[in-house]
Amino acid sequence: METTILIVGGGITGTAIARELSKYDVEVALIEKEADIAFGGSTKANTAIIHAGYDDEPGTVAAKLCVRGNMLWTRLSSELSIPFDRIGSLVVALDDEEAPILEELMERGRANGVQKLKIVKGKELFEMEPNLSSKAV
Repeated sequence: METTILIVGGGITGTAIARELSKYDVEVALIEKEADIAFGGSTKANTAIIHAGYDDEPGTVAAKLCVRGNMLWTRLSSELSIPFDRIGSLVVALDDEEAPILEELMERGRANGVQKLKIVKGKELFEMEPNLSSKAV
């Protein structure tokens, strides 16, 4: 078999690319150094968060791909029968000096088209995550 496209690395990115290319009339091969796909490297070492796109500079390729990729997860999880829950994430300021960073991230996210962003403070924050540092504002 002649391979038209060779993908090196069977992490989340490599396997997603292989899956997408399998829809076309091309020969695709994926090679992975580990015993199984998504076994090591950056896929294993990530934080298990599907990033929303609020921290990327608006208008950049990274921002566009992050937001678009995030939105694909609902469909992909259904198509591939992968359990996936959108539980969100918390970005926490530990003092009043860090608090403006949250405003900046929210502005970036909105500029990138990220939905459902909000700033949570005080009691509501600790109700969402009671194990936060008492310094959280």
